[in-house]
Amino acid sequence: MRTVRGIPLMFAVSGLAALLIHAGSDWFPLQAQAGVALTGRVTSDEEGPMEGVVVTARKEGSTISMSVVTDNRGRYNFPEAKLGSGDYQLKIRAIGYELLGPTAIDVRGGVTASADMRLRPATDIASQLTNAEWLASMPGSDQQKKFLLSCNSCHSYQPIVNSTHDASKFLQVLDKMAGYYPGSTPLRPWRCQHRRSGLSAWHAGTSAAVLAAPWAAKEAWARTRAPKPPRSGLKP
Repeated sequence: MRTVRGIPLMFAVSGLAALLIHAGSDWFPLQAQAGVALTGRVTSDEEGPMEGVVVTARKEGSTISMSVVTDNRGRYNFPEAKLGSGDYQLKIRAIGYELLGPTAIDVRGGVTASADMRLRPATDIASQLTNAEWLASMPGSDQQKKFLLSCNSCHSYQPIVNSTHDASKFLQVLDKMAGYYPGSTPLRPWRCQHRRSGLSAWHAGTSAAVLAAPWAAKEAWARTRAPKPPRSGLKP
């Protein structure tokens, strides 16, 4: 039997294969990984490897972004077919966290770029919340908050939750908003030729009371760091 430094060749090859398999589970080789343009891990001091983090890459000068989600080891992979050569800006979405770095990466064809991303607890959780999360955290019953669904056709809930209006001032806002077509935006408001019918007195009063308490939503989210919501902010 052929040997390598006194070790049977069969055992030497088997041992090398096992070593490569083990190493491949813990680190990324420097050479290109088949079909992968960019890879890396997302970690934090608080949680270690972080699963469910949305990692987004956008090429310099492009308006198109590509996003992937980390696995249970905090690892992500961008396919080569979706990420061509170029300089990319990197972002993440993980409720309660923000990106320390890196925020940019150089991707070149034939070589797998690597970017291990570090996160830290966010200082402003409110700015990360989606419309759905704000709506769920606002005070009041589902029936009382139902009218807010029409607000979202023209603008996000950020102007509402950041407002300092009391209930009486919000009644004036609701009356004014009835004069705009659905689909208007703050930059392109579209006044109705014929005023839309307003809310009933009871409904308007209830709506104004709900809108006048955005601080409750912010306080609620500030206190609910556990149990943790899905990293992407979306329910499975």
